[in-house]
Amino acid sequence: MTNEERKRKKAVKKIKTAVRKAVNKGVSKRVIEDTLGQTIVKATEKVAAKKAAVKKTPAKQAPAEEAVAKKAPVKKAVAKKAPVKKALARKAPAEEAVAKPI
Repeated sequence: MTNEERKRKKAVKKIKTAVRKAVNKGVSKRVIEDTLGQTIVKATEKVAAKKAAVKKTPAKQAPAEEAVAKKAPVKKAVAKKAPVKKALARKAPAEEAVAKPI
């Protein structure tokens, strides 16, 4: 049983109870019928108004994602030092001055 069916049965039960009580109090059938007719009309209008309100509400739009320009990670330029060649001062082989006989 769907919710609508349950609600309808509940409403019918309430109406039957109200009619029975009214008859017991001595209210004429014509007054009861008029009252029931008016209640049914009002309920129908209320349901129609709810359905119209549901149709009018626009569908919610998903929030637009803001396009944020992401910065590319900056590569740190590390200046590599060229391997320094150690300049060793090489001494030229010292020529020994040999005294030659003249």
